[in-house]
Amino acid sequence: MKTLYVVYGVNQEILETAEKKCWKLKWEMGDEVDLCIYAEQEDLKRLPLKNLKGKKYLLEISAFFVEKIGTELCEIIKQKGYTSIVIADGMMSGELAVYLASQLKRKCVTAVVDLRRTKGKIKCRKMVYNNRLCAEYELPEQFVVSERLRMESKHWEQTDAEEEIYVRANEVPDYLIEEKVIEKRLEKTLSPILIAVGMGVEKREEVEKIREYAKKEGYSFGVSRPVAMRGWAKIGEIIGVSGEIYAPKITVAIGISGAAAFMAGIEQSTYILAINSNPDATITQHADAVIVEKYQNVLQSVFESIKRK
Repeated sequence: MKTLYVVYGVNQEILETAEKKCWKLKWEMGDEVDLCIYAEQEDLKRLPLKNLKGKKYLLEISAFFVEKIGTELCEIIKQKGYTSIVIADGMMSGELAVYLASQLKRKCVTAVVDLRRTKGKIKCRKMVYNNRLCAEYELPEQFVVSERLRMESKHWEQTDAEEEIYVRANEVPDYLIEEKVIEKRLEKTLSPILIAVGMGVEKREEVEKIREYAKKEGYSFGVSRPVAMRGWAKIGEIIGVSGEIYAPKITVAIGISGAAAFMAGIEQSTYILAINSNPDATITQHADAVIVEKYQNVLQSVFESIKRK
């Protein structure tokens, strides 16, 4: 395999980081890694390019257009036979990676935080769902990725302090009218019953009505992310990867489609009852019981049954 590491080089710091990442890629992938630097002519002239080791390509650009840069990079990649392309973290790196992949007909992953060859297979990782989960992908021999590779930080030897200085706090400034300590947020009281609402509940008023019922009965209440994004619920009521994770005895999922991000928030439920008018909704594959009906027709009966038990 031959890897081409592409960097938008506009200063020495970027160049030094690029060289370190080239060595990191060579160590992790075990392949030949060459460097391609693209920048405006004046920037290229200022860079200490002679200090760089290994093979390098210099690509002068007059303006930053992804299509223009991508077209010229494609020529280099095809002529020199590079199988894997890594775009350095920077301005529009993801867009450039996607463009190259579309032109070269290759698989593409953006914002990769780890890239390595393990037991003969090429694997990469990236953060997903608002950086709450790390997803792992297996790549073919020919691919394009944009990276956010982490570099090891320097560890400095700690020395004893030469002098200790005690600083007295300042007095309250005269422009501060009132000082009030905000109480620490209390932990949510969890109930063995969770009422979850999705976009199948088509009106704000209906969401509010179900919330009030849950509050009255002492049940936990939450919504799927799209419901909150529409402004029908609070951000703090989101269930799933980007919100709260629950483990109730019973979850009543009303109008929930069953996206993976949401299911992560209720998958620890002992029992999941889904109410959905769509028999093919994804949640029907994960629920213990499904009522295929409009929620308005059955919700009251379901609540009464839960209350009796």
